[in-house]
Amino acid sequence: MKGLIWNCRGIIKKGVSSFLRNLILEHKFHFIGLQETMQPRIEDRILRKIDPNQTYLWKWIPSSGRSGGLLSGINIDLYDVGAFYEEKYILQMDLWDKDKKAKCNFLNVYGPLMRKIKMSFLLNLLCFAKNAMSLILLVGTSI
Repeated sequence: MKGLIWNCRGIIKKGVSSFLRNLILEHKFHFIGLQETMQPRIEDRILRKIDPNQTYLWKWIPSSGRSGGLLSGINIDLYDVGAFYEEKYILQMDLWDKDKKAKCNFLNVYGPLMRKIKMSFLLNLLCFAKNAMSLILLVGTSI
């Protein structure tokens, strides 16, 4: 598996979309997990800038003001995406590997720094891991 995991600190900052587009076209990642997008909404025009060939299925979670925000991309030539789960700090997708004929879970997380929220986040993550019936691929920052 080949992936890109990046705390981008702002998906619409100058140069970020062209940098991402070039990386994606060159490396043909299996998955992409971006944290701290700092966007309450990821518009289609932004996704077309970073993925002009529309090779990825994109799912996002909005930021709270200028804090947080997740964006995940799964290469649809390699994986089928089934159900997904999202909350403020976790974006999970059920994947089916077309080549290996196997299931896996992709989790893109951005852990909260505040102590009172962190414990709840970690318990939720632990509960998910305990109940998972297939391989888990966990990517994230600030855990």
